Amino acid sequence: MKEEQLLTYLKSNCAGRRQAKTRAQLQRTLNLSKDQLTNLVHRMRCRGVPIAGGPGGYFYAQNAAELHATIRWLEKMVQTLLKSISGLVKAMESFGPVDTGSGSGGGASG
Repeated sequence: MKEEQLLTYLKSNCAGRRQAKTRAQLQRTLNLSKDQLTNLVHRMRCRGVPIAGGPGGYFYAQNAAELHATIRWLEKMVQTLLKSISGLVKAMESFGPVDTGSGSGGGASG
């Protein structure tokens, strides 16, 4: 139901980059938490719904160029995350071998 509500709202009010709405605006309007909105957008994109976005917010793509720009923006985010991971892996080396056993230790369980 929430997916239908988001899709209807985006198509009606956020058609094209110029009509983008920020995450906060969408959260308020649709009464969603940040995580709910992020998860909805992710699931819908995975199914092929053309929800585009960028620093200005989310919008319903009107053409391939808008989707391409979103794809490039997401790729940059991935590259930034990979650099962070690489740096943390280097930092982890200073702690010595990693205990991957599931026995004793101070780590969180789950």
